[in-house]
Amino acid sequence: MYSRRQFLGYGSAAFIAASGRVFGAEAPSNRVRLAIVGCHELGRGQQVMKSALRVPGVDIACVCDVDSRARDFAAAEVERLSGFAPRKEKDLRKVLEYPTLDGVILETPDHWHAYGAVLAMQAGKHVYVEKPCCFCPREGEILVDTWKRTGRVLQVGSQRRSSSNYRAAFAWLAENGNPVGELRFAKCWYASNRASIGRGRVAPVPEWLDWDLWQGPAPRVAYRDNVVHYNWHWFRRWGTAETGNNAPHFADVARWALGGKFPERVTTAGGLVFPKGDDYEWPDTYSMSFEYPGGKFATFELVSHLRARTFKNAGSGAIVYGDRGSVYFGPYDDVCVLDEKGVEIKRWDKDTAAKAGSLTDPTTSLDIIHMSNFVACIRSGSQKTAAPADEGYMSSYMPIVANISLDLHEPIRTDPETGRPIGNKAAEALWRREYEKGWNVFQV
Repeated sequence: MYSRRQFLGYGSAAFIAASGRVFGAEAPSNRVRLAIVGCHELGRGQQVMKSALRVPGVDIACVCDVDSRARDFAAAEVERLSGFAPRKEKDLRKVLEYPTLDGVILETPDHWHAYGAVLAMQAGKHVYVEKPCCFCPREGEILVDTWKRTGRVLQVGSQRRSSSNYRAAFAWLAENGNPVGELRFAKCWYASNRASIGRGRVAPVPEWLDWDLWQGPAPRVAYRDNVVHYNWHWFRRWGTAETGNNAPHFADVARWALGGKFPERVTTAGGLVFPKGDDYEWPDTYSMSFEYPGGKFATFELVSHLRARTFKNAGSGAIVYGDRGSVYFGPYDDVCVLDEKGVEIKRWDKDTAAKAGSLTDPTTSLDIIHMSNFVACIRSGSQKTAAPADEGYMSSYMPIVANISLDLHEPIRTDPETGRPIGNKAAEALWRREYEKGWNVFQV
């Protein structure tokens, strides 16, 4: 693993040129060639693509999307920022045939995450995949097995694992004898007020979209006009609800702080509490509980349709409690340690991150530093990324199994070493998903 100074240095502004090119002795043979898969103008893929271009020695060799408009836009952006015109493809499987390609960045809908990552690793490519890294627990298990078997580098988009402030806070606690006591309870939250997705209708497939390829491994249905490009999150066939969309970030922080692997029991309550009368198929409000060995546990409260102020005006975050105080982990690299009376002992904020070598924009900084770590691991051959496949799966697992608990209206007892359900046939049946005929590469 890289030292803290080396790790932060990859994201230092002093080493990043606006064009994404390196000024210095970076040898052409040491350049890393990546493809971005999922690059719509308004999507997450654009953010990550541009962050990758700011990492020294990285080329975006190919842009891939089932939307021809997205391919054209992304290719133009890559050429504008780097001076290099990438190839354009609409099918990931075609991209994986490129012999000189080192890796792929998967910014696809959830139902493609593990599927695409497994295909890529089987093809010998390294993978950066967004959270949740799997659509169902069985996919996560196969993802981790493939990662171990192929020896490829895989990093999950849990950017807070690369936060200099989060890492500094955990190091400070350890170096100072953990002044808040052993961390035993984590309270996490996420709140948003999402707009209605309306009532969709079956419609002709737009000429710019390959709808069959967009559906990929998911069973086929007719095109509806309120699914592409973002609302798929709220449909069960393709998305994993707000739980899979945003809970993995701070669920990961909670598990990091508590030191757990898989929970012993998962319990979820919730429903469509603030309905907007639209096609939303998932609940919009959740209360999730994860019990870990040793009497530790975490809760996560999540609301998609909330018109109210959130805790400390932070739409997301986590507070982890010991018996002598607590640690607050907020968005944008904000961390503080509080004593048992709630008095602040120590703080790390965006100014702290900037002084540590991060860029001044916290959101962009985390993306660049996280991507820098991924690229460094490709060069070194190390699978020990900041957020490797096994860690990424254990954190993606939390909200996905919470969805299963809610669907079954009962707690799920699980093996804390493997995560598998114990004595629950109904949960076992939901551990995997149905695939379109001819698209099941998992053989499950």
